[in-house]
Amino acid sequence: MWFRAIVIILSLACTPLAGQSWDSLRGVQGQHVKVIEINGEQRKGICDSVSHDSITLQIGTTRTPIERTRVRRVQVRSGMRRVRNIVIGAAIGVAVGLTVDQTVGTYLRNETGDSGRGITYAAPIVVFGGIGAALPGYRTVYRLR
Repeated sequence: MWFRAIVIILSLACTPLAGQSWDSLRGVQGQHVKVIEINGEQRKGICDSVSHDSITLQIGTTRTPIERTRVRRVQVRSGMRRVRNIVIGAAIGVAVGLTVDQTVGTYLRNETGDSGRGITYAAPIVVFGGIGAALPGYRTVYRLR
């Protein structure tokens, strides 16, 4: 449940509010892109060329043209987005670790007399940082208006 809420919040934060121009695709030639079509189909490949009415992807050894009228969104792979996702995930992990330490951790320390706090912080940071790393690192360069 919480994982879905986090994914939805992050996806809403990364979604631009307005569509971008088709001309903005001219700068993505040679880069890894993900094209999402109107019917929901996704294609990933290297942008080979962009014309006024289509975008051509190099998928393996095949050149695949996609008509502009079928394109809903074009996203470019971005390493900085992945780093940002890891930092956000780690920050969420710190908050969860703090909450767990102040509630369950306090109870367990009272019962066992153990003063170790490492696991209550380390585990959530690693888990949520890993979830952040697993989220795709793409930025939208074109979105149908």
